[in-house]
Amino acid sequence: GDVTFSEMKLLAEKAEQPGEEPEIVETVLDAEELTFNSSIEGLYTVTANAEANTVNVTYTAVEGSTYQNVSANIAALADNSAFSVKVVNNGEAEVTLRLDVLAAGNVCVISAKVNGEEIQLNPGEGAVVKIAAKGEAVIEVAYGGEVPADQVLFMIDSCVWNDETVHSGDVTFSEMKLLAEKAEQPEQPGEGETEQPEQPEQPGEGETEQLEADAGAVA
Repeated sequence: GDVTFSEMKLLAEKAEQPGEEPEIVETVLDAEELTFNSSIEGLYTVTANAEANTVNVTYTAVEGSTYQNVSANIAALADNSAFSVKVVNNGEAEVTLRLDVLAAGNVCVISAKVNGEEIQLNPGEGAVVKIAAKGEAVIEVAYGGEVPADQVLFMIDSCVWNDETVHSGDVTFSEMKLLAEKAEQPEQPGEGETEQPEQPEQPGEGETEQLEADAGAVA
């Protein structure tokens, strides 16, 4: 017999490359320009520190299941998709804190991370976080919906169902910022370049365009 082997090759499926992470644009919020209000006057004492760019909240008589809060209206929420804050517990007891982003009074939080790890949300609530005494946490909440977001709200030691304890505490909000994915920009011509419209083909050098004539045509 007589056989010939040819076109021998090895085949493998090409592994998919992971997509690039979207570029995130951060907008740092000015603590002094934010106006945080206590839901009951005098219940929470709010103090902004312009130099440190922080907001400090102290309290002495917050009942655990009253859902009292401090909140701030932030127009720029509507142009972004996430809010991030570092919360430091300066007190000697654990603090339970709930962070909501609202749109016309309704919670519009989609997901949340604490110290970079995603946490589970309760229906209709934002991020509920326990912060140890003298501890801290970075909380990031993503939000969205048909109605633009317009308010950030913190329930501090007031958001635990059936908790009849009266709490006191001292927390500081810092590194408050808004986050959004950077929009892709269309490619622009390089420096010194301009986009030229397509030109019709021109006759070659020394050539002229001749009209076709029928062979044998007589004038």
